[in-house]
Amino acid sequence: MDGLRDEVIGDQSAFGSAQERDDADLIELYDLILDTSTSLMSAEPDELETKLRWGLESIASHVGADRGYIYQARDDCFELTAQWTDDGVAPRDVHRLDLAEFEWLNEQLERFENTVVRTSELPERARLRELLSAEHVESAVFLPMVDNWSLEGFVGFDVVDSRQQWADTEVSLLRTVADMITHSLGRVRREQMLAEQNERLETFASVVSHDLRNPLNVVTGSLQLARRDGASPHVDRAARAADQMEDLIEQVLTLAKQGDDIGDRCPVRLGSVVDDAWDTVEIRGATLRVVDDLGTVEADPDRLCEAFGNLFRNAVDHCGDDVSVRIGSLADGFYVEDDGPGIPEETRRSVFDRGFTTDGGTGLGLAIVRTIVEAHGWSIEIREGSNGGARFEVHDVTFRS
Repeated sequence: MDGLRDEVIGDQSAFGSAQERDDADLIELYDLILDTSTSLMSAEPDELETKLRWGLESIASHVGADRGYIYQARDDCFELTAQWTDDGVAPRDVHRLDLAEFEWLNEQLERFENTVVRTSELPERARLRELLSAEHVESAVFLPMVDNWSLEGFVGFDVVDSRQQWADTEVSLLRTVADMITHSLGRVRREQMLAEQNERLETFASVVSHDLRNPLNVVTGSLQLARRDGASPHVDRAARAADQMEDLIEQVLTLAKQGDDIGDRCPVRLGSVVDDAWDTVEIRGATLRVVDDLGTVEADPDRLCEAFGNLFRNAVDHCGDDVSVRIGSLADGFYVEDDGPGIPEETRRSVFDRGFTTDGGTGLGLAIVRTIVEAHGWSIEIREGSNGGARFEVHDVTFRS
């Protein structure tokens, strides 16, 4: 009996030691995943491929895999993005997996499930079995890369040794690797798209600034000479069109160069900004009345001045040279209103859309106003003014005491 008891205790000790080793391996794998995640989250676009290979090597080596790889989904295939292979193992030379040929694998991945396979147990006619057999792979695990309920590709690990076992806990941790890689690839893709967009905007701004402004300057100069030779309504009409073109160029440049960005904020007295903005507008017979103390806010003074200037120009353009503009404070903001015909309720939401105009203007002035207001974290809406005109109310403003 004592011999049997010792044997049982010995078996329990061996089991306990094996369990401890398994737990230690999982903890080490978890730490490796954290290190890999940290590395990928900080990767610049030109570093990502190198860090992906390093991550594949670190994870694959720990779990005993001989090959690790990433395939990204394309329209009709999976395309190899990165791979790592152990010494003595040939790199995979199949860079494209057509969905029609690898239908079985695609069906498993489309379910967003981790797929563990033994090559010998795959369907006999499956193209995946043919590929893995040719590479002497005994088993493999495929982990779907999912973003916003869409299959973006998969991460795979191959093993040549037939004795390799894939534990459920281990596979679940490997799925975390696939999720992290998905996030990193998506982030870098978005950063590249943003950089390309910014480059296009800079090119566009350059074309507007130089290629359009140069011939406009020629037109303006010629009109000035024509006016010296004699007054003509045709010349005056052409001069107004040239002024509109200049306004359009300025506003398009503002949208292209600044967008919804604002500079450093500082304490700004709204009354002072209003006065500065009023001085930038061709007022003629228009009048401005500030009905009470507007207070002080944290804002970018230049862009806030631009917003007020656009509101003032909008009033003059739509209400005439003798328009009266009133500005006052609200409990959580301020308002700008005029005594013109107002804006019909059914079009009030549309007036802030880029390109919306009712009189042949640029359709950008009020769009820029909304952009600046929202960039400050405020909101803007249109109501009927106290004299029936248009009233622009800015809310969610925090005033300094």
